[in-house]
This record gives sequence, structure tokens and C-alpha cells, in this order.
Amino acid sequence: MSGESGDAAALWLEVRCERCREIIRTRVDTRYELRQDVENGQEVRVLDKDLLGTRCFALLHVHALLAPDLSVLSHQVTGGELVSLGRGS
Repeated sequence: MSGESGDAAALWLEVRCERCREIIRTRVDTRYELRQDVENGQEVRVLDKDLLGTRCFALLHVHALLAPDLSVLSHQVTGGELVSLGRGS
């Protein structure tokens, strides 16, 4: 398995829980966790992911639309806020 910075199939997602303020960081495998769709005539990748931190039992849900180059077009986080989503380590 490749390391964080060398994994071409990975995006890194960070969200902050609105309840306990914990920052939850997780890997998104672009090969298996994104689905293709068309939004307003534009090809997009869709991410739907549920996250649970270690400080509280609040379940966070991330819904994001990504361009074919995997840049974020729009996002919504239920139960928290997006800190970052991208290839960074």
C-alpha cells in the first residue's frame, strides 16, 4: 500500500464536528468511493461519505460534487463543516 503523499488514487477529507469540534481526517479512494453523474449537463464525480469521530457519537455526512479533475464544485456537510478535501498530505 502506498504512503499518503504517493497514492494517486487518494483524496484526503477533513471535516470538523459541529458538536465537539474534533477534526476527522479520512482517505477517499477515488477508484471506489466516487460515482459518476451529470449535473446541469456537466460530468461530475459524487462523494457521499459518513464519518464518526472518537470524541462524540455525532454522525457526520459529507456530500460533495467534484469536477473530472477532482476539484470541489460544491459540498455539504451535515453535522459539521468541511476543513479540506484534496490530494494534500
